[in-house]
Amino acid sequence: MSHTLKLNAELGVIVLRVKQSLSFDEVRSIFVEMVRLPGFKEGLCLVADLRGSGTSLTGDDMRNLAALAREKDAAWGDTKWSFIASSDSMYGLSRMFMALTDEFQVETHVFRDIEAADGWLGLTVNIEEILMQTPDDEMLASRSRGEPMGKS
Repeated sequence: MSHTLKLNAELGVIVLRVKQSLSFDEVRSIFVEMVRLPGFKEGLCLVADLRGSGTSLTGDDMRNLAALAREKDAAWGDTKWSFIASSDSMYGLSRMFMALTDEFQVETHVFRDIEAADGWLGLTVNIEEILMQTPDDEMLASRSRGEPMGKS
């Protein structure tokens, strides 16, 4: 699977971890998947950890994704989405999405590393703690085998 998506209701945040390259169709399905998560409600923040991914997305794809986001904007409500992108291509495309959705209820911002993102969401915990408190299935399997968690 190219991504995992988990809701941490206690923290009021959805965590998206992207592990491989994403296509336009995959990102479109993630938008739909988010609002279908059990416990989803308007106003949840998003931490999108894009550090493990590449992409084949283009500028046209980003414009189409922004149009799709416009349709879903009311369901998400007033909230913030934090993208963490270490590669130049993911960072640039995320910045483009940020610019195209500037007038939406959802406020987005892209960061090159976790430390820079800390505090921006306005939550009581930092991004590293959010990621640690919202493990994906691979992280849970590592824990059960007694392996160290490592950084996401």
